[in-house]
Amino acid sequence: METSSTKVGISDRKLRKSLNTWDLLFLSLGGIIGSGWLFAAFAASGLAGPASILSWIIGGVIVLIISLNYAELGAMIPRSGSIVRYGQFSHGNFAGYFLAWAYFLSAVSVPAIEAEAVVGYAAAYYPTLYNGPVLSLTGIVFAGLLMVLFFFLNYFGIRVMGKTNTGMTWWKLVLPIATILILVAVHFSVANFTTLLATATTGTGFMPYGFAPVLAAVATSGIVFSFLGFRQGLDYSGEAKTPQRSVPIATVFSVLIGIAIYVLLQVAFIGAVNWNSLGVPIGSWSAFISSSSISSNGGFATAAIYTLYSAPFATLASSVGLVGLSYILFADAYISPSGTLSVYLGTSMRTLFGIGMLKFLPKSLTKVNERFRIPVLPLVVSLILGFVFFAPFPSWYKLVGFITSATVFTYIVGGPALRVLRTHAPELKRPFKLPGSSILSPLAFIGASLVVYWSEWPTVGYLAIAIALGIIVYAVFYLGGGKANGMVSLFSREHLKSGMWVPVYVAVLSLESYIGETTLGGANYVPYPYDLIMVIVVAIVFYFWSVFSGIKTEEIKTMIDTDSQYVIPEEFGKEGVQEAP
Repeated sequence: METSSTKVGISDRKLRKSLNTWDLLFLSLGGIIGSGWLFAAFAASGLAGPASILSWIIGGVIVLIISLNYAELGAMIPRSGSIVRYGQFSHGNFAGYFLAWAYFLSAVSVPAIEAEAVVGYAAAYYPTLYNGPVLSLTGIVFAGLLMVLFFFLNYFGIRVMGKTNTGMTWWKLVLPIATILILVAVHFSVANFTTLLATATTGTGFMPYGFAPVLAAVATSGIVFSFLGFRQGLDYSGEAKTPQRSVPIATVFSVLIGIAIYVLLQVAFIGAVNWNSLGVPIGSWSAFISSSSISSNGGFATAAIYTLYSAPFATLASSVGLVGLSYILFADAYISPSGTLSVYLGTSMRTLFGIGMLKFLPKSLTKVNERFRIPVLPLVVSLILGFVFFAPFPSWYKLVGFITSATVFTYIVGGPALRVLRTHAPELKRPFKLPGSSILSPLAFIGASLVVYWSEWPTVGYLAIAIALGIIVYAVFYLGGGKANGMVSLFSREHLKSGMWVPVYVAVLSLESYIGETTLGGANYVPYPYDLIMVIVVAIVFYFWSVFSGIKTEEIKTMIDTDSQYVIPEEFGKEGVQEAP
């Protein structure tokens, strides 16, 4: 009988193996340094003030721990669209589909948010692109045309897209670093880090709103969203020349570089704020994003706050006399998000390809174009569905929370999958073996759970509904002829038992979000800091449930039996070291 693993092996070999280590690293960096660097520092400072620096460190460390777990998985089993496959490899079809669907929701929505970021900066010259704080119909059309442009860049194949991205990423690395150096040299006010609010009598200027907003900023201001690009090295690994070496390097080092750049950008942003130019009382960070400053009908407290909202770093540069830098930053607003848009459109395509390979959706999604060596139908579907996300979330700031929670929820499986495969598939080669995984794997699970919780209610509730809708999508295709055409069943007894923890955990996280603290939109039945204790304790319980419910799936068995490139030779021990005769 042909398993999905067999089919995976045949189809994956049709993809062009063109990417080297630098290409994979720059794909990940290209995903990390996108619209996040243009907007997230502004949003984070509005929530947490100068303490937003801590938010970047916390978010970066959480994503780093998650990425370390995926570095082992990605080097061990390199696949295009790989993140959607690991849950199925370790926990079967039922869990695999839920996680794959959630990941697809996050991947397909990112091109929309990057296109919206480009429009945001363009609105400084063409205000009709916006209707208040959200896109107008004209803005949506403009953003859609950008997505079509990068559809064709992806269509012409991985060689063109990969090499183009490498060049764009060099630019995206140089400009943020130059911005940091110039802002610090020209205008850097140490007082911005310590000054109390004009009306404050107690507290500190560094953390004017307490620690809870510092945590909320991790998920809702674009901080974790900015780091999520590390996954590109994993999702493009099926097209890498030496994935066993390249994937761990690209995955881990992209996050480390991203942390360094983003923390320094936040420091430069805080220091460069000129309160008089913005027309805001000294130390009133919350005025940047408060409802009184940015109202639903498009009213802004000052013209400077409007331009800061739509073009943060360019506005800051202009306010301290760096007009030339502001023009360069406006130009970059078309380059950085556009490069990330291109990368994520390819990621969405590869995600659908991966889901099709697992036979969760029709096999037509796995057909590879013989000329350009890409799966064309998933690319077309990704473009069309990307347009949909302009409707419910037509703003960069509105999209961030949903995308972050959807993506990070799928990352909860990384730690459990690593431990399950260590137990059930010790024969697999591990070119990179994560030291201390017994500690780092549960920490990754806990960190991902916290980020989802910090995404706030009702965003977590919307995520739960969106994930549940995935079952309807599956049922429509399965009952509409998919069963006869090879789609797998999700509901075998073994797979239900192995994967039931996933939908249960979605429901539990939603409940935790609803009863959590007021700052995060909850009903405050469990106030801060007890809500954090609640989330951590529950995450530990579900982590062990997920690890103990893992199975040796047919896909892993077939991989071990038929594909020697992934298996340790018999003369080597389980640790990959040759045994003495």
